[in-house]
Amino acid sequence: MKAVLVLMAILTVAYVGVVVYANNNSSHNADSGGYGKEPIDYGILRAYFAEKLETEPQEWNTTGELGIIFGDKMESAETETYLILIVDEEKALPWMNGTIPEPYAVKYGDSFYRIVFLWVGFGLPERVNQWQIPIGGALGAGWVFTGALFVKGRKKE
Repeated sequence: MKAVLVLMAILTVAYVGVVVYANNNSSHNADSGGYGKEPIDYGILRAYFAEKLETEPQEWNTTGELGIIFGDKMESAETETYLILIVDEEKALPWMNGTIPEPYAVKYGDSFYRIVFLWVGFGLPERVNQWQIPIGGALGAGWVFTGALFVKGRKKE
C-alpha cells in the first residue's frame, strides 16, 4: 500500500511540474511579432481590445499616453477591432490593474477606438491539451483506485 501511495505522489508531482512548466513557457504573444506583450504576461487576467468608434469622444488618450500599441486586427469582430499590447509598463499597468480609472477611448491614427476587455484565464496551447487531459484523468482515476485500496485495507484490519 505504501508503495502505491509513493508512486502516485511521484507521478502527481511530476505531472503538475510538467503542466506548470508548459504553462509558464507557452507563448502568449507569439502573434505580436515581439512588438509588445499581452496583459496576461503581467498577471492581468484581462485581454484588452480597441473597437472603432463612429464619432469623436469628449475625452480620449493617445496610445503613447497609455503605453500601448495596437496588435493584430480581430477578423471575427463585427466592427474594426484590434488587440491591445503593452509596450510601456509604467504607463499601462496602473490603468490595467485598476490603480487609476481605465480610459474609455484612445486615438489611433485619425480614428478613435473604445477600449473594452474580456476576462481570461491561464491556459495551455491547444497542442498541450492533447496530452494534459488524458494524463490528468488517468492520475485522478489512480488516486480513486488508491483510495479504494486504502479503505479496503482498513476494513480488513
